[in-house]
Amino acid sequence: MLPGEAIFLRRRSAIISAWRMAPARGRRSARQRAQTDEIMEAVNRFALRPLGPEEVAVFTLELCNNRVDRHWSVFPLEELEKINRLVPGKPLLERHDVKGSLPRGTFFRSRLHRGPEGYVAVRPDVYVLRTDENAELIANIEGGVYRSTSIGFSFRKPECSICGEDIRRCDHVPGERYGKEVCYYLMRDVVDVHEGSLVSAGSQGTTFVAAHDPTEPRAQARAALDELWWVFGAREEE
Repeated sequence: MLPGEAIFLRRRSAIISAWRMAPARGRRSARQRAQTDEIMEAVNRFALRPLGPEEVAVFTLELCNNRVDRHWSVFPLEELEKINRLVPGKPLLERHDVKGSLPRGTFFRSRLHRGPEGYVAVRPDVYVLRTDENAELIANIEGGVYRSTSIGFSFRKPECSICGEDIRRCDHVPGERYGKEVCYYLMRDVVDVHEGSLVSAGSQGTTFVAAHDPTEPRAQARAALDELWWVFGAREEE
């Protein structure tokens, strides 16, 4: 770290999709039961008593990716891998309100999602308790009103894409063009992930991917179709 250099605190928008852990309707296959059991086993690593599927709403979010955002910053792959490891156990907040409110949910697992054209994103799962207090929050997420998410994290070095130096120490300006290249900075040396938040709008401008109920056969088929859209590049996320 350079003398007097502070650790950066950043927030970044992303997308969110829903997995509704509702009671099963009709007969469930062994595969569906196994999927629900797997989710609940992961959820219950963070609960002080065993929770049942009917007690939680489970959502899948994209917290960050390897695209240059509106602030002219980007995560290198190795930093996404680090964030992916750090996310489980961190809280879900509203609007990055780290001082004024308590968490609304807990991230319980995460994976790296790979899409077309080299796209890579951190996709964690978060659970929210189905309480009266959370009913409005869950309804707004499931209904597509609350769509954007953002990550709160800290890192040490903003690396210039033009010269490789600390962007605070070189003469290049993010967003300015130098010959055929537009300057941006790479967020290097992530220190920690502090939280993930629901926000009204973020730097990526992305939205819901899909809504799923893993306990229903129709939802299982739709979830598989959504993955095919990603594989063949038919869905574009901005």
